[in-house]
Amino acid sequence: MMILENDKCHIKIEEDVTYTVDSVDNRHYDLILNPGQYRRRDFTKTFSISIDLFSREFSIALIGPFYSYDSDCAVLNGNILTVLQDNTITQIKVSDGSIVHYTTFDCIGGCFFAMYQVKKGYIICGEVELILLDFEFEKKWSFFCVDIFVSVSEIHEDVVCLYDLENNYYEIDYDGNLVTCIST
Repeated sequence: MMILENDKCHIKIEEDVTYTVDSVDNRHYDLILNPGQYRRRDFTKTFSISIDLFSREFSIALIGPFYSYDSDCAVLNGNILTVLQDNTITQIKVSDGSIVHYTTFDCIGGCFFAMYQVKKGYIICGEVELILLDFEFEKKWSFFCVDIFVSVSEIHEDVVCLYDLENNYYEIDYDGNLVTCIST
């Protein structure tokens, strides 16, 4: 689950494990967004997005790829919610739930599970690949590690710090260069 808040809204994102595309038995949502045009037999996951605008509330079902994770999956900037679902990004206007932008990006292997905004765009963390997308969602660089990334541990002004499954420590600068690697 992920909670985001600013002066315009309070947002809660969590997985809806009961949702099935095109089923009449789904829980009620004010909006159902399916920008990837997924169908019932596709391998999908649905995020339940609750938006409280402090004057009214509504809910959105956002359907995306199955390998999507509801923690560290979104960034809120003003009236725009940017949501990562594996190798897809959907930007939603929180005032009315409309899709502002939808894109997919190439990935070499594994799934992507976390997104963080930085000065140059968005750092996207995957199982084996760390990428930087600019604000137009163009891939600027990618970095691969020795083993599967566990998590981004810290984001500093000049480097991203992370560990892999073998507990190797990496510092990557915002040009995609390895600054530090400490192997265990």
